[in-house]
Amino acid sequence: MTRSLGAFVGRTIPVVGIVMLGWDAFLIMQKTIFTYNRLAKAEDRVP
Repeated sequence: MTRSLGAFVGRTIPVVGIVMLGWDAFLIMQKTIFTYNRLAKAEDRVP
């Protein structure tokens, strides 16, 4: 725990950034797979 708000915010912002980076990576992978499956032949699709 910290006693100052500035220290708390300074320690929290990197965690928020990591969560946002993970969410962005997940969305990019999901949309890439969806687009590939839409364009690929049936036997080449990713399950």
